[in-house]
Amino acid sequence: MSLAFAFDDGLTTRWSAAVDAHKRHAHAEWPREAGGLIREDGSYAPLRNIAGEPLTEFETDPAEVEAVSGHRYLAVLHSHCSVEDPATGKVTPPPDCPSGADMEAQMATAVPWGISLCLSTGCADPFWFGDQVPRPPLLGRPFRHGVNDCYSLGRDWHREVAGIEIPDFVRNPDWWQPRDGQPQLDLYRDGFERAGFRRVERGPEGPLPGDCFLCRVRSPVLNHGGIYIGGGLILHHLAHQLSGRDPASVWRSKLDFLVRHTDLPDDWRPPA
Repeated sequence: MSLAFAFDDGLTTRWSAAVDAHKRHAHAEWPREAGGLIREDGSYAPLRNIAGEPLTEFETDPAEVEAVSGHRYLAVLHSHCSVEDPATGKVTPPPDCPSGADMEAQMATAVPWGISLCLSTGCADPFWFGDQVPRPPLLGRPFRHGVNDCYSLGRDWHREVAGIEIPDFVRNPDWWQPRDGQPQLDLYRDGFERAGFRRVERGPEGPLPGDCFLCRVRSPVLNHGGIYIGGGLILHHLAHQLSGRDPASVWRSKLDFLVRHTDLPDDWRPPA
């Protein structure tokens, strides 16, 4: 039986008029990325895209943001656009996840961000991201890098089950892939201590509930992690799959090392 589900965070419905206005704006601007604000009265305020590479980037003028909203707004919307070659008919789909720059800008504004995927034929409803957006259940969530990925699942599990807040990290969707012979980012190895984790060693009895495993999946650096939830099971989220539980024994040979949050004592057990 599939664990897939249709989770609705409710934001597109709440701001439906603004979303519709944004989609019309973004379609008119295609193939350039376009965006704007949802003001406090629920209306949409389109903004100019002043990015140097407007086909792949979105940047606003702070003076224009001030003029249209007084820097008081409920959400930000912008588009990711397809690349379409009329000579060959080839269509390169728009990126279906936030870029590192998108994540950084969202964190700076501390309001929900929505991204609409835009083709020459029209724009889709946005997907939403940011800590201000309602989160889906831990099991059965579809994969979207930077929104619902293995690190996002770890953050949500710690918040919902253990009552621990851990920080998010800005990351591009291919952060572990080498560029010019070097990894762009070693997110897990460089970040686990900053996120409040410590490395732990376990004996023959194996991991304790709340221990997190880190490993490499077709990568030169650590690029996947999950949580041991007890009963011989791990919770994790592989790319292009639904989040779910797997036998820990299947992943034992892939393990690089275990970490545990410093606020989670070894005798902690999940709530019944």
